[in-house]
Amino acid sequence: MEKRLLNNIHDSLGTFDPITLKEMDGVSLMNRTDTKFVFEAELLPQILEKVAPHYKSLEISGNRYANYKTDYFDTNDFYMYIAHQNGKLNRYKIRYREYVGSDLSFLEVKFKTNKGKTMKSRIKAWAGENEFNTTDTTFLNEKTPFDVSDLQHVLTNNFSRITLVSNTDKERLTIDFHLQFAKDDNVKQLSNLVIAEVKQENVNRDSQVMKILKTFNIREASFSKYATGAALLNPQLKYNKFKKNLLYLNKTHKNGNIWNTAN
Repeated sequence: MEKRLLNNIHDSLGTFDPITLKEMDGVSLMNRTDTKFVFEAELLPQILEKVAPHYKSLEISGNRYANYKTDYFDTNDFYMYIAHQNGKLNRYKIRYREYVGSDLSFLEVKFKTNKGKTMKSRIKAWAGENEFNTTDTTFLNEKTPFDVSDLQHVLTNNFSRITLVSNTDKERLTIDFHLQFAKDDNVKQLSNLVIAEVKQENVNRDSQVMKILKTFNIREASFSKYATGAALLNPQLKYNKFKKNLLYLNKTHKNGNIWNTAN
């Protein structure tokens, strides 16, 4: 991401009233509905300017956005990826998420129900050498149907996140940018992509941010960071469900195709 654009994002965030992590406790939304939007980074400062009167911006140690590192796990045959590719509901994601620079990390299980709800469970944990300790194994046995011995590290996802909280509703908005996917020496950088996610107890399309995004002709999109990263890094995987998103990545990528359309 260009320095000019990053400076504009920083300046736009400075116009928001701040909110602390403790003040956010009332809108943790571990059982929620997620609505995603995907757009080009150049639009982000303008969108932030429009939503500023309606939301507070999470501030930690004077910073208005934070860096995240996520390690995803799947079975040897990519069962969780394939479940998503095949449109299966009642599906899982397993990941370690580190809040970079905060000495805080969680092992998380996300479960997407057949009602479209996302249920997230987590415990404090460290990824270490990508091996599950006894506490982690017990947690995964309780929360997933998978044999832990069948799970393997699939990819690492790094990104920066802005978190906004509605002034009036039980609603959070996360805005992810600076996305990178990596496995060993294979690295894919999505420098011009933004993923915004509106998190609510139930879908409310009268949400201020949803109405504002509509004025920019930004529509709801199905976009999984895990599935996208897995498809980019593993060209042998079936990708039909994600082809539209992968072609969009090529369109917005500034340094040639990031995904081989001949796959």
